[in-house]
Amino acid sequence: MRKIILVLAVLPLWAGVDLTLSGGLFLPRASYFRDAYGSTISNFSLEGEYHIAPLVGAFLGVDYMHKKGKLTYSGEPVKLTVVPVNAGVRFHFLTMFLDAGVGSWNYKEEASFASASGSMTGFFVGAGFRYSLMKFHLRFRAKYSLAKKKTEDLESDLSGLQLEAGVGVSF
Repeated sequence: MRKIILVLAVLPLWAGVDLTLSGGLFLPRASYFRDAYGSTISNFSLEGEYHIAPLVGAFLGVDYMHKKGKLTYSGEPVKLTVVPVNAGVRFHFLTMFLDAGVGSWNYKEEASFASASGSMTGFFVGAGFRYSLMKFHLRFRAKYSLAKKKTEDLESDLSGLQLEAGVGVSF
């Protein structure tokens, strides 16, 4: 009996939850980034959204980007892995939506002679289109992020435009 009561108590927490799996391209803003890794980097993301009001949702997502490239001056091979974790608010207007939020961009760059890793905090805005069919949906989104970090030795800039297409399910 206790298990049934627990399930009935937790069930409303899942009402209004969307899970979306997306794939897309990241177009970096920094020229030195494009020189080393090219003009686009493929990315994958998983995002959960909880509808806190009829036209407003809060979301939490994680992205994954990985690319091999060459250092600009030496031509040495280099690998980059970026895992942004972001949270924000989404405003729905019929089939369109607007996003705003903050994130933590965790990165690791490896070359044959050294490696660098760390994280930086940034902001993003996004807009998109969502088409729903019963419990499933298709989603297209453009997201612009601003994530910079400057230390004594170097400046890191993971800002850029992210274009995504995804599929999801609503609970």
